[in-house]
Amino acid sequence: MKNIILIILIPLFIGCKGYYHQASYTSGQVYIGMPITDFQDIAGKRAKLEALESGYTVYHINDYDPWFGYETDTKFFYFDSNGILYKVDGGEFQQTKYQLEVIND
Repeated sequence: MKNIILIILIPLFIGCKGYYHQASYTSGQVYIGMPITDFQDIAGKRAKLEALESGYTVYHINDYDPWFGYETDTKFFYFDSNGILYKVDGGEFQQTKYQLEVIND
């Protein structure tokens, strides 16, 4: 009896794990120059609006571990004022680095 229950539960757990689409799946489906409406069709409700400013719109999608549910990664999708995708990244940005020289007299 235990073997029958185990045989039923294993495919169920494996099947549920494979159903969830990660942000990496969405980032593999989008392309630079894609209209925002096409992106919303692909991403669905997983895409959360991060910023809506004049000149750009930013969405983010979080990756979650399918077994334990904790957040593993985040992808950001940047659209220009015309609603065209121009950048996809993990939220990294280049900070301006300054080197200061202190002169003591």
